[in-house]
Amino acid sequence: MGRMDFGRRAIAGGLALAGLLALAGAALGVSGGWEGAAAQRSERAVAISVGVAHTCALLDSGAVACWGAGGYGRTDAPAGRFSAVSAGEGHSCGLRETGEIECWGSNRWSQAPSGRFSAVSAGWSHRCGLREMGEIECWGNNDWGKADAQAGHFSAVSAGWGHTCGLRETGEIECWGANWDGRADALAGRFSAVSAGGGHTCGLIETGAVECWGDNEEGQTDAPAGRFSAVSAGGAHTCGLRETSAVECWGRNDYGQADAPAGRFSAVGAGAFHTCGLRETGVVVCWGSNDRGQTDVPAWLREPALGVPATGSGGLLDRGAAGQRTVLAVFGAVLLSLLALALLRRSRRRS
Repeated sequence: MGRMDFGRRAIAGGLALAGLLALAGAALGVSGGWEGAAAQRSERAVAISVGVAHTCALLDSGAVACWGAGGYGRTDAPAGRFSAVSAGEGHSCGLRETGEIECWGSNRWSQAPSGRFSAVSAGWSHRCGLREMGEIECWGNNDWGKADAQAGHFSAVSAGWGHTCGLRETGEIECWGANWDGRADALAGRFSAVSAGGGHTCGLIETGAVECWGDNEEGQTDAPAGRFSAVSAGGAHTCGLRETSAVECWGRNDYGQADAPAGRFSAVGAGAFHTCGLRETGVVVCWGSNDRGQTDVPAWLREPALGVPATGSGGLLDRGAAGQRTVLAVFGAVLLSLLALALLRRSRRRS
């Protein structure tokens, strides 16, 4: 065999190897560039929190990713593992797996107190944490007494714009701070969740119904009938997660913040003028105002992570843009392999 034949076979062998590697990479959904590398990450969102003009997601790895208005560093989540995250106005807070609270962004209203907590809620200019023993501790701006947490034991806390609400271990809701339009006049009864918004408050009754009170200028307290599993009060709109996993919103809708998309969700969060939902696949979907990029979900969170089937998927073509890229990559890899085989055969005939 001459040098020319050897060179041809070497080239053909290299092409064949490249084709096989490309084919394997395409089958695994690997694509080039930062977006492709990020999209193939096994991480997926397990929780979301919607602030005034930014959004944060907790990943199953424990990391936090934020996007939107980045002033004061509110979207610059620190490294490390968290168990919860809460997006406020100019700041964000996360609950470390060790129980400590760490906040980033505007530090105008001081940092979190030391000690162990089981929950955290970032409001407009104040923050609140639920101690492991059930006491609520708030810090930051204290206009109208919104940071003057009530004594006693609670099971949940929600910091709004000018008021704060806590869910007692007995199921009653207690609120403090600004009380214009009756936003702090909690309704009687037993609840399983509470959410303090801009000028209104909503609670999830143990039966699954949603009750809201406070400012109703935009219809944000006119909760629809039926059963829900979660509720989130935004600036002047409210969203609830139906027991069927559908999201339904009501109230102000000038930016489309109440136009919830169809499909199944596992969580929903209402902000000032935008809303985000977490799909059961770990995909994050946002809608409403995007003046600060708050609905621009990172590309790798807009598609299911590797190993997580898309809802209703039956193959590569059912995975949207990612599936189309994969199909094209497979097709290209097959052509490359066929070209290599043709070169090898031609080289053998000549030898």
